[in-house]
Amino acid sequence: MMAKKNNKVNKEEIKKGVNDKVEKEVKEDKAKVKAARKKERNEKITDFLCKVDDNRMPIILFVVGFLLATLLFRCILWPDRIATLKDGTQPVVNIKDGVITADDLYESMKKKYSINTLLNDVDNKLLVDLYPSDKEMEDSVKDTADYYYYVYENNYGYSKEEFLNNYGFGSEADFIDSLRLDYRRNKYYEDYVLSLINDSDVEKYYESKVFGDVDSKHILVSVSEDGLSDDEAKALAKEIIKKLNDGTSWDDVVTEYKDKITHEELGYKAFNASLESAYLEECKNLEVDSYSETPVRTSYGYHIVYKIDQKDKPELDTVKDDIKDILAKEKKDADSNLYYKALIKMREEAEVEFVDSKFIDAYKKYVSSYK
Repeated sequence: MMAKKNNKVNKEEIKKGVNDKVEKEVKEDKAKVKAARKKERNEKITDFLCKVDDNRMPIILFVVGFLLATLLFRCILWPDRIATLKDGTQPVVNIKDGVITADDLYESMKKKYSINTLLNDVDNKLLVDLYPSDKEMEDSVKDTADYYYYVYENNYGYSKEEFLNNYGFGSEADFIDSLRLDYRRNKYYEDYVLSLINDSDVEKYYESKVFGDVDSKHILVSVSEDGLSDDEAKALAKEIIKKLNDGTSWDDVVTEYKDKITHEELGYKAFNASLESAYLEECKNLEVDSYSETPVRTSYGYHIVYKIDQKDKPELDTVKDDIKDILAKEKKDADSNLYYKALIKMREEAEVEFVDSKFIDAYKKYVSSYK
């Protein structure tokens, strides 16, 4: 009921097509754990699919470019037909009224190649050494590939071959390589964002935001298109609080308004539980054995929160990694271009230098679009 709402994907990504309002965090049985893991995998896969869609044409052109490059290789190195390419004017193809030279072919390929396609090669070269293939990577890549096939077969009737062709992959091996590159890029991105967080940031968050686990229950007056309006729900929540203030017990209020409200006991929840921030903040601020003096607004409606009990605040060392994860997410949410900035930084540190003037200009334009 109280899960955090997902943020919109950045503009470079095609909208995922998944409405990720996560269900309330209640007692986790095995079925819910399995569903949550499937949901997380679905989000990652949808995110990668958006990137595939974004780069679909460059990928197709990459395949075409590869074929052209093969042709060039054959023309240049085929026995008895060797062009040394000393100055790029050697013919690749002879035509009745002229020739196509190696330079002509290279210039044509540059026009068709996207800078993104070239960056795939650059990043792959840089990231392979940073993140060597291991079982975790290969299992993740295989699961992702299998899930693509499953989704496209069930939703669109695509066979594996049709899926690969539709997205411009020359073979399944090419698709797997793309998934590996995406996996490595995301690993670098995660590490990069964590590197932006220092101990001072962690300590500041610990002092202001971290609290001991809180046992709570709440009454929710929902807001919906086919139910109560915002004003109506807020008014009803205030009415319930007045009843409590006048001495009506919590259980009696729940019984009296049972047809108009939702009532839940959430049990102990930590400072980083998957609950909306407004609810967590109320849990933090309330005294034990007290309830909300004013309705608490979340995406679901208006809540009256009752704080039943609270444990001691955890030691910093035990929650440091959790805090870093929270701060990392905040940084990602605050900058939709941070993923691309991370990769730009990686190339800078690797002293990547484009020699061809057209690619130099294209990359400058690429970088400026993410500043």
